[in-house]
Amino acid sequence: MKSNRIQYLIIAIVTTAVALGLRKIWASLPLVINIWLGDFLWAFMLYFLGIALFWPRNKQKYTILLVVFCWFVELSQAWHTPWLDAFRDTVIGGLLLGHGFLWSDILAYTAGAWFGYVLDTNKRR
Repeated sequence: MKSNRIQYLIIAIVTTAVALGLRKIWASLPLVINIWLGDFLWAFMLYFLGIALFWPRNKQKYTILLVVFCWFVELSQAWHTPWLDAFRDTVIGGLLLGHGFLWSDILAYTAGAWFGYVLDTNKRR
């Protein structure tokens, strides 16, 4: 169990590093990758950092909750107030909440969370 948690933490850290590194070359990536990859990796990282690391039981149920959480984060991007936009303009606010609502992001979050779940649950077989 402890070795799994270390692996989960390493996966989350590496995923975050890759995503942040890709931000430097984002504009040069093909449009389909540019649109999907950041949100896919964010949900993938949250799966391993949150669900796999801290809730090793009932992963399917918690993955559903993660997807719903990601949807709420994306839907919140349609709501604009001065204080919320000011927070989004910070580095941490932009990374946590994003900036603009896109339907494609909802699909990317869903795919990223479920891809993490499938990788995690099928690695034992």
